[in-house]
Amino acid sequence: MAFFKIDTSEENVKDYSGDGGKWLNKSGIYDIIIKAVIVDTTAKGSEYLNLWVEYEGQLQPLYQAMRLTNNDGSINFGQKLFTKFCIVAGGESGGEINDPVSRMIPMGKGGEEIECMVLEDFDDIPVTIRLQMEYSMYEGKVQQSKSIRNFFRFEDKATAAEIVNGTDVGKQFEEEQGYADNVTYKDGLTEEDVAEWLKSLKSGAKKEDTNKKPSAGFGGQKRSFGKKA
Repeated sequence: MAFFKIDTSEENVKDYSGDGGKWLNKSGIYDIIIKAVIVDTTAKGSEYLNLWVEYEGQLQPLYQAMRLTNNDGSINFGQKLFTKFCIVAGGESGGEINDPVSRMIPMGKGGEEIECMVLEDFDDIPVTIRLQMEYSMYEGKVQQSKSIRNFFRFEDKATAAEIVNGTDVGKQFEEEQGYADNVTYKDGLTEEDVAEWLKSLKSGAKKEDTNKKPSAGFGGQKRSFGKKA
């Protein structure tokens, strides 16, 4: 039984115009290595994907990077983002993603290894992402989340739509650079509010060195996976 079947219909892969250190904590475009794609569920039953990634040598999580289903089991918009990721990672139309397998990942507190259900088709794949920070309020406290707005093939910055259509490779990437540093503020929060909140978090924190280049594993071998229907 397959975990997911890739559907490259135009609606699933089309590009959208608009808002798009070692730690991924700012809006921007980043070259990363996907170390593991982890399947998980919320307490209310919706299914989502966490990403365990490497950026400039630093391993770190992107929690709830793509939500696949809603609490009632209906399809979430995040499935379109996952489809784009599959194509950028080397998948083809009709290809099937294998079911997840159990693996220990050091995502626990203090780097403790915890058992995760991992989609092994995506191990050690280099990709480029556009990440947008989002800030909201919950029970009187500021909440920070990281929203992946698009995936690009690492070697040529092609989007899923450009790969499927075979045209205008890199055009969308160039466009999205124009708003790559956009930030989303919700619940009446302002840039100044968030700046003060971040300042309180960073008080006394050691500044990270962000000059290190991405570690080995980028570029090179083209990957193809999954059975065609």
